[in-house]
Amino acid sequence: LPISQAIWAQHDLTRLRPCQFWSSPVSLSGADERSMSSIGLNGLRNAITYRRPEDMLFASDVGVCTDSEEILQPFFLCEPPKQVQLFITLFCVCVAFGLVVNHPGAVRFYSLVTRMPQGERRGLGYTACKAYGFIPIPHLPESHVQMVGWLLVMTLLLACHPQLAPRFFLFASFGLYFMYFGQLYCESKHGGHGALLLPSVLLLLALSGGPQGSPWSLVFIKLFLGAVYFAGAVCKVVVSWGFFGRSWLGSTMQAYVVDAMWSRPHKLPIVRSLQRALLQRWWLCTFLAVSGLVFEFGWLPLVMFGGRLGNVLAAAIAISFHLGVDVLQGLDFKPFWLPVFWVFLPDVQSLWHGQEELAHETWTAILAQGFEEEPCRWLMSAAYLILQVLVSISLADCREGAECLPLTCCPMFAVPRNLFDDEIKGGVLTDADLRNGGHVDYAYNFFPWHSDLPLTEEDMKKLPGRVLFWLSTTHVDPKLERLIQPDSLGKELLVCANFDVSVALQEKLGELVSRLEEAAPGDWADAAKVGEILDLQAECRCLFEEHPPCQQPASQLKEIRDSSGMPAIKGAGDMLDWLISFAPTEQHPYVACH
Repeated sequence: LPISQAIWAQHDLTRLRPCQFWSSPVSLSGADERSMSSIGLNGLRNAITYRRPEDMLFASDVGVCTDSEEILQPFFLCEPPKQVQLFITLFCVCVAFGLVVNHPGAVRFYSLVTRMPQGERRGLGYTACKAYGFIPIPHLPESHVQMVGWLLVMTLLLACHPQLAPRFFLFASFGLYFMYFGQLYCESKHGGHGALLLPSVLLLLALSGGPQGSPWSLVFIKLFLGAVYFAGAVCKVVVSWGFFGRSWLGSTMQAYVVDAMWSRPHKLPIVRSLQRALLQRWWLCTFLAVSGLVFEFGWLPLVMFGGRLGNVLAAAIAISFHLGVDVLQGLDFKPFWLPVFWVFLPDVQSLWHGQEELAHETWTAILAQGFEEEPCRWLMSAAYLILQVLVSISLADCREGAECLPLTCCPMFAVPRNLFDDEIKGGVLTDADLRNGGHVDYAYNFFPWHSDLPLTEEDMKKLPGRVLFWLSTTHVDPKLERLIQPDSLGKELLVCANFDVSVALQEKLGELVSRLEEAAPGDWADAAKVGEILDLQAECRCLFEEHPPCQQPASQLKEIRDSSGMPAIKGAGDMLDWLISFAPTEQHPYVACH
């Protein structure tokens, strides 16, 4: 062996800090000094290479990041474990594919947005929340948005190659996510909560161990995903029983599916027949509602205590859940959420080959080994997981101005509903296919009578195609009154459209509202009465489709059957720019109740 390697092998100085190597001065002269100087430089290079940055804080003798012998190697050049690298490859390729497929829709959406008067505010979710609640996201020109999107695709793909510093490109993808998705906060495919899991997974992967380490970062990803699901269940229970004093059961499931049939009708008749069959069977609605809560409450315990079989079942159930939501409600989690379930591939492989789970292969043993190997990055990952738990416990998304996306308590559909009870009722009819990308997703958050996020006459003119909103505010829960403009409360029927609404459609909407007002709360379980409402909804859809295509939107915003005789929207002029008000303000903080 060369003398330098022999000395390092004898003294195992790869486990010493550089300061320790130089701590024992020896008197040398001439050629001996030059020779030892060369040895010292080689040794110093190896010491810097093989030491991990966190060893200055944590005394651990396990050499992990040994993938390169380049001098001054930063930790983000260190390869992840092979099992983690496999997940990185599958996850990043799937996400990059989703970005490419949905890129035309994102460009179409942003082109529409840039033609509207708007401010510089950008963010996450429908309320344009700052990243983690305090990091502003800058406004980008349309050309820059496309460039950032393609850069995100590139960094995701480059992270798949273990010899090209995947950790560095994971960090780059993490930052580019906020720059890109922050511009598309209310887009029908990229907005909402469907992509909020992506940055957290990228960050946890970037903090993973070295090539010889254990795949503890995959365990953190599973626990993080379980914490998100558990937060959704807690939010539904607390909001429904705690805030509104009502149960979150079959009537709620029924109401939200009916909402989707207004704004996101499925193209296939067989799916529409399936929705109708579901809504007319109270026991099936109740079963799906209860099973959804059981899924969200039980997913994390199944992963933690179910072994490999439990992990595989948890993944299969979660995928089925999201596919069912996509079919019934038109909310697509496939491009940016479902790729995370590649994390369960090792469990599937082990179960397929009949391999028994050994003691050192349990998730607790893997986490313990990971802490011994990489205590600093382990603690950083654990701290991030704890932040998600704190957001879940505090119900941050449900408190005004407290959102800190992408960490979320998942408040979607947490408000209890019953179409046949005394509550606010409404719907959207539109030419836009909100099941696909490229559209402003105004189904749940933006409507003309909203106190914080109103659609003005000018806004309605700029929306492509025909759009019609209807709302009945005869009965509004006091907790939701703040979301409605004061002069729009107590109205039997409000209708706004960017085209001339026919008398037949006006009368059919009025008949629908009258039937719901005459019904009793328990009628949601009556198949015949539910069928009547669905028939009226289908007739409204047919009458809407009979209107001529909206080439030039009507110059007047139509309002029909205002019981007080006063217009629901008064001239707001340029002040009511609905895209500027997507985010909460100090004067009008906004609570997102999806």
